[in-house]
Amino acid sequence: MQAHANDLRAEVKTDWDTVLRAQASAPDVAALDAFVHQVVDDWRQCSLSMAVRRLVEFAEKVTRAPAEVKESDVCRLRDAGWCDETVHDAVQVIAYFNYINRVADALGVEPEENLPHWGKG
Repeated sequence: MQAHANDLRAEVKTDWDTVLRAQASAPDVAALDAFVHQVVDDWRQCSLSMAVRRLVEFAEKVTRAPAEVKESDVCRLRDAGWCDETVHDAVQVIAYFNYINRVADALGVEPEENLPHWGKG
């Protein structure tokens, strides 16, 4: 999970930088971790750019109701500035994580013992 948190940090960095400028805060790794956790826990309460917000909305819809995803959902991403290649890549990543999580759940895969719990060190 920590590796995924690093990926999420990279994706929300622009939004994080915007939050920092708005708060006039100095860069702080612990605060960035807290922001990543907030995005994971409840992204709706985060200060995200419209483009990232639409991408996260799309990811949630693909995850929770994939049969309901329509061309209009992709058009909303385009309207937010995402190109077709990025939308394609996002769908691939979202689908892969949904797939691998379902495989792990179905097989009862437990987290590796030598890995720290995400956010605990």
